[in-house]
Amino acid sequence: MRLSCGCLTRLAARRMGSPPVKRALSPGADEFDEFDTSAEDLIRAVEESEGAKKTRLSSPPKTARPAPPAKAPVAAPREMPPVYNHPYAGTKEDPLLLERTTMGKAWFSRLEPAMRQDSFARLKAFLDAEKRAGKTIYPPANLIYSWSRTTPLEKVKVVIVGQDPYHQPGQACGHSFSVPMGKAVPASLQNIYKELQSEFPDFQRPSHGCLDGWARQGVLMLNACLTVNAGAAGSHHNRGWEPFTREILKVVLRAATGGGSGPLASMFASQGHAAVDSGPSKGVVFLAWGLPAAKTLAEAGVTEKTPNVLLLKSPHPSPLSAHRGFLGNGHFAKANEWLEEPTRHGKGGGIRWGDL
Repeated sequence: MRLSCGCLTRLAARRMGSPPVKRALSPGADEFDEFDTSAEDLIRAVEESEGAKKTRLSSPPKTARPAPPAKAPVAAPREMPPVYNHPYAGTKEDPLLLERTTMGKAWFSRLEPAMRQDSFARLKAFLDAEKRAGKTIYPPANLIYSWSRTTPLEKVKVVIVGQDPYHQPGQACGHSFSVPMGKAVPASLQNIYKELQSEFPDFQRPSHGCLDGWARQGVLMLNACLTVNAGAAGSHHNRGWEPFTREILKVVLRAATGGGSGPLASMFASQGHAAVDSGPSKGVVFLAWGLPAAKTLAEAGVTEKTPNVLLLKSPHPSPLSAHRGFLGNGHFAKANEWLEEPTRHGKGGGIRWGDL
């Protein structure tokens, strides 16, 4: 069927929203004029068809799936506490994870180069092998470096060198000669208390063997070997601890001989620590009890001629040697006398040996 011009005109007008244009009747009019109802029906059908098409395009299909429910918010992963800046910090891939998370910050900063050496890696491999073999190692891992937490580097005044940790259950705590509260006082420590009583008549012998009170005042109590197998004294000698503890002593020695200004002081200041001249730069006393301790200090470069250092030697306080020169050595009083010199820490700057 063909649409007449009039029909097309009216269709266009409706689409544009204007009234249809009426023409005057003429004898020659097309068969589909304005009064042609069939044309009106066709126009209406076309408009309805186009309206339905628009509705289908703007409406979602009836078979469309409902939108999936909103996902519950996922909690952000909890950040690890800021352990020292390292790409593997806080992960199993960090070869120094134990040291990074249990060692005092200033100590770790100064000792990290030594802990990156192959000798330290071999030491850690040995300790891992001992654990895999079912052997018990003292002290527990979290206490191996406890000396570094209770005695910050910038506060060191006195260094007491031991040999290796106690090897009986519950005794080793990370400090030479010290034991946890509740443990029996070892024989060597009994002799240390005996010497203190002879030097300071008002010294009250404690009923325990915990020396944390000294550590907090700046007494670094360090063993040449930091671990031992249960029931096997000396079992970790020559496995890698000795070079590392020598480096610890060298760090203290450099702090003592480097003065209160310079890179070390700047490092402490940048890390929020007290000024270095409040500790080792004012002088450090090294107590060497027994030949192994004297050898350890000598290998670290500590001698009687080292500037800003007082080195005191005597036999070990063990019952086997205490009566051959440890008892009566006067080391504790001599240490305080030296520390309290006006050019060092001044009056009251020594160690309160009775504060235990």
